[in-house]
Amino acid sequence: MTIKKVLVMLVLLSGCQPKESQTIPGYIEADYVRISTPVAGFLQQRLVNEGDEVKTNATLFVINNEEVRGQAANLKAQIEKAEAELADLQKGKRPAELDALDAQIRAARAALTFSEQELNRQKQLRKQGFSNQAALDQATSTFTQAKNSVNNLLAQRELATQPARQDQLTAAQAAISATKAQYTQVQWYVAQLSPVSPLDAQVDETYYQPGEWVPAGSPVVSLLSPSLLKIRFYIPEVQRAKLKTGQAIRVSCDGCGAPIPAHIRTIANQAEFTPPVIYSKENRANLVFMVEARPDDPSQFTLRPGQPVAIELNVPEAP
Repeated sequence: MTIKKVLVMLVLLSGCQPKESQTIPGYIEADYVRISTPVAGFLQQRLVNEGDEVKTNATLFVINNEEVRGQAANLKAQIEKAEAELADLQKGKRPAELDALDAQIRAARAALTFSEQELNRQKQLRKQGFSNQAALDQATSTFTQAKNSVNNLLAQRELATQPARQDQLTAAQAAISATKAQYTQVQWYVAQLSPVSPLDAQVDETYYQPGEWVPAGSPVVSLLSPSLLKIRFYIPEVQRAKLKTGQAIRVSCDGCGAPIPAHIRTIANQAEFTPPVIYSKENRANLVFMVEARPDDPSQFTLRPGQPVAIELNVPEAP
């Protein structure tokens, strides 16, 4: 029998007790913060273990993805190269420089031809089942980079022959801005390879070990913060109208000492019950509503998820 069903039965029993009973059973629940990354790769390093306390902005783990880092390095090199060419363009191109640019174009086209052949080969191998998706993705990325390189060099060659100097400068500056925008985007992905904690919390659970492959979007670490703890309990249908959000309650447990003040945050709109139930006037008491409350001072709330508690309702508000 699940914890939820046991609590529901306890609530039903409490509803059958005399009205002087002041408490109903509940338990501690939590909203966990599961940290993942949008980039797939091998887990290179996990810097935290279950039970560790982490501070905001502390690095939690590191994903190894050389393709993303390579793209960032390639774009950075393109920016540096484009900026150098812009500075040179402001001086005007010489015939020897145009010859050198033509040589680069020929080399880039040769690389593009080779990458296109490799891409076609990988597509055929993938279709026949002799290759994997990663190899095809790598071939596609290489082909795209080679194509972009050719287009970039052709644009530079065109700019080098244009008589309108201001137009050349404007186009070159625009190209640099576009590449910088791409670099900024890739840099964001690079940053996601080393996620940090968004809050002060405790490491509740880890899902991968170093060396394992982590799919994109898959949680690696689960965090638990006192600010995300909540008290959950169930009330009979006959008491639903007596409660409201924002209402003060007190929470107690074995060994907790003084009752802990809290306030109701949400009350379920739909009733729950343990079947079979015939919805009639005689057994409406079998219906229960889930209620969630938050402690007034989360920093001093030391209870943990799953811990049973007793809820005291009808608590007067503090002056």
